[in-house]
Formats: sequence, C-alpha cells, structure tokens
Amino acid sequence: MPGPPRTPRRQRAGPDRLRLRDRRGIASLEFALVGGVLLSLLLGGIDLARYMFTQQCLRATAAEAVRLATLQGSRNLNAGSAACTSLSGSLAGASARVPFLRANLVTATLSGCATQAGVTTVTVTVRYPFSFAVPFLGTAPAITETAQALFN
Repeated sequence: MPGPPRTPRRQRAGPDRLRLRDRRGIASLEFALVGGVLLSLLLGGIDLARYMFTQQCLRATAAEAVRLATLQGSRNLNAGSAACTSLSGSLAGASARVPFLRANLVTATLSGCATQAGVTTVTVTVRYPFSFAVPFLGTAPAITETAQALFN
C-alpha cells in the first residue's frame, strides 16, 4: 500500500524556518532605525559648524568695532581734545564688513574708554542672538565677543 504523497521539502518546513529565509524589507527596516540617528548627527554637525562660523564672524565684527573706536579716538586727539571725547554707546557700521550676519541684530557698544599716562584703552562688546536650526540642540545664548585696543 502506497503511503501518503510526498510534499516538496519547501512546504514541509515549519513557519519558523520560512520566517528566517524571508528577508524582504530588512534593508528598509534597518535604514528606518539607523537613518534617523545619522540624519540627526549630520544636521547637528552642520548646526554646530554654523554656530562656530557665526562666532568667528562676530570676532571680525568686534575687531572692526575696535578699529572704528580707535579711528574716532585718533580724530579726537588730532583735533586737540581728549581721546575718549564722544566715545560712548553704539558703534554703528561695525557689522558692515561682515555680510554673513544680519546687521540689524548686531549690537556693538563701547564698554570702556580710559586714558592713563598718554595711552588710551578702548574696549568694545559685540552681541549677536543665535538660534539653532535643529531644536534638540537647545537654545543658544546670545554670542558675545569683547575686543580691546590700545593707542596713543
């Protein structure tokens, strides 16, 4: 008496064995798990680079503001008045040479001017608000740079 008909080996395998062989969609699943992390790292790196670039631009703006204050102090000395005469407050035009910053957001203020033994010291503080494009990096405080110049 013949036995039951033989089924192909493929059909005889249990459901666990079939599940291990079927790998369709694994690449999509792996990319979904890893892609978000990689994209966040990429955008975070770009944002931190943008922060450092903005800080460097602000340093250039502070140097320009000190230059403007020094020129005004030299003009005062050439006119026969004290170097610190009318040197106070805002230094408009300090951000003109740094086109990457929004000029209306840059505040450059003369934070100190003193003459001692014929040498004038000028201190300038420059502030610029910065916000990260990627929200999970948090909010950055305003970037502040201070520059100082001596002239006689």
